Amino acid sequence: MRNSSNQISFLIILLTIIMLPFRAMAIREPKPTAIDSRIRVMTYSPNDVFKFTGYYNYQGCIELDKGEEIVNLSMGDPNAWFIQEFGNRIFIKPIKDDATTNMLLITNKRTYFFELHAEEVQNINDSNMIFNVKFLYPDNEKSNNTNLVSLASEVDLSHPENYNFYYTISGHQEIAPIKIFDDGDFTYIYFRDKNVAMPTVYIVDDRKKESLVNFRISTKNPNLMIVEQVSLRLSLRLGKKVVYVFNEALLSK
Repeated sequence: MRNSSNQISFLIILLTIIMLPFRAMAIREPKPTAIDSRIRVMTYSPNDVFKFTGYYNYQGCIELDKGEEIVNLSMGDPNAWFIQEFGNRIFIKPIKDDATTNMLLITNKRTYFFELHAEEVQNINDSNMIFNVKFLYPDNEKSNNTNLVSLASEVDLSHPENYNFYYTISGHQEIAPIKIFDDGDFTYIYFRDKNVAMPTVYIVDDRKKESLVNFRISTKNPNLMIVEQVSLRLSLRLGKKVVYVFNEALLSK
């Protein structure tokens, strides 16, 4: 009996150790953009499961990175959802009463693990409705060819550990910055040389209301905008063009 109990205890410990890596995976849900909650964004992480909720009788869309091609798409219950691939987009809609399942997506760049759910909504203007989920990729921001040397006259980057570079953006590429970081007091937004005009900066609160924020253009570097605070969300606007900025370091807390 004692040997049997020891064997059972050993098996329990072994299973616990095996399952530890899987428990480390987190569930990520899409965040609404400031203007319309039906347009959402989700930050990619290779160790996370992405929750997507579709709505009966309405078409949803998952938007991947530019140039990303789907290699394989596999579902637990392929009859529960309508799926159509088009470039870097996946059009998706629940068609079965019980449509909860999972989806594994492999592309030429990444692997995605999805948890799929389906719900009813009252009408197309329901705040829970999702039209499009766009993935944001922090690694893309890190790999941007930013000339940090040109910032040295304004910002001391000799100690990068003093700065938060964990930002993601979504929106119009013509006014999109190529680097964003903060020092805990100020936010530094660096634009391309070809930017003819600088956008105006707004802070976006939890109610999606936008308010003007104090900012200035560096006298030493005309491509550097300095926002005099650090925020969860910002919007950059120039005419009808808009870019949304997400401080992932604060959003993840």
